[in-house]
Amino acid sequence: MTATVPDRGLRGNRDFLLLWSGAGLSFLGSRLSAFAYPLIVLWATGSAAAAGLVAFAAQLPYLLVQLPAGVAVDRFDRRKLMIICDLARLVAVGSIPVGMIFAGLNLWHLAVVAFVEGAFTVVYRIAERAALPSVVPEQHLTTAMSRNEAREQAAGLLGQPGAGVLTAVTQWFPFLATAVLHAFSLGTVLMIKKPLQADAGPAEPQKPLAALMEGLRWMAGHRFARAAAGLIAVSNLLFQVLMLSVLVIVREDGGSQTVAAVVSAVSGIGGVLGALGATFWIRRISLPALVIGANALWALLVPTTLLAASNPVALGAVYGLMSYIGAVWTVAVSAYLVRIVPDHLRGRVTSVATLLAYGPLAFGSLLGGFALATLGVTGSVLTVAGVMAALTVLAAASPGVRSLSR
Repeated sequence: MTATVPDRGLRGNRDFLLLWSGAGLSFLGSRLSAFAYPLIVLWATGSAAAAGLVAFAAQLPYLLVQLPAGVAVDRFDRRKLMIICDLARLVAVGSIPVGMIFAGLNLWHLAVVAFVEGAFTVVYRIAERAALPSVVPEQHLTTAMSRNEAREQAAGLLGQPGAGVLTAVTQWFPFLATAVLHAFSLGTVLMIKKPLQADAGPAEPQKPLAALMEGLRWMAGHRFARAAAGLIAVSNLLFQVLMLSVLVIVREDGGSQTVAAVVSAVSGIGGVLGALGATFWIRRISLPALVIGANALWALLVPTTLLAASNPVALGAVYGLMSYIGAVWTVAVSAYLVRIVPDHLRGRVTSVATLLAYGPLAFGSLLGGFALATLGVTGSVLTVAGVMAALTVLAAASPGVRSLSR
């Protein structure tokens, strides 16, 4: 059931503002800790392997927990789930400052907390996305999705430097800040009055596996959803390769880690601006044209990173423009899917789509390292551009994409 509130826009929608701000604080906290885990371990032990182990523990839930989380979000009360997630993350992350003050750094403690926080973050994120149509009227859904994407882009933009600054104060300070942010997020969820799911829906399957299969069948039966997930999965994989290539370009041109950070920051700003401007483009360009056009523009922009290699500002601008396009793409597709997926399936479909689209990210860095070692920077970048051009052709020929034109 879609919310029916006076049409005062999102600024007058109390429940949306609470949901948006609470989730924003939660995501910022998660980004702070995600960057802090490997940073602290690496500086404390000097072991890249130990830092990688903790980072792996933090990322593993994004592969293991997505599908069970989708089933839970559709089966249980979403508001209560979000409250449990905030409480669990508050306790787990809050144990790190206590442990470090009284017992010092413990690698396995950090790894376990990183996994627990990541797992509850996955559940929280799916619940928040599934709950959005319950607090936002349909005519404002696209704008709400653009605000949400801008919020996540900003959290990622602030998280990395924020973790570095807080770590410089003391090793456990980023985790204290994360715990405080989860506490504020908990407060906002407790203040939301509206139910975060429809009052009634089709009877749920009794077994979790049967419930999961229902979401998989919906995804398999919707041609555009399948096509969009496939395109996002491959393009995200390619951007992981390109990101590593950009870092190598900066290093080989004599740039420092600060220059690389500036390029990444400009890219993040592009993502925020793209999310905020997404509604403008969505109102003027059809969804099939956006999907095909985004891939075509990426194919054209990727090779220009080689031309801009000697100028960090130009390199950042190119990467920022690609992030801008990606944010518009994400908002457009997400807004379409959130409208057409039934409420009782929204958690499961979101989890399946997220797993398909972002699950391969972990392999992108491995692929990028292999490509750079085998093909070099120029060969790797041109290969990414070629595959992106092939994606454009596939998108234009895809029955799932073309079906939306009708």
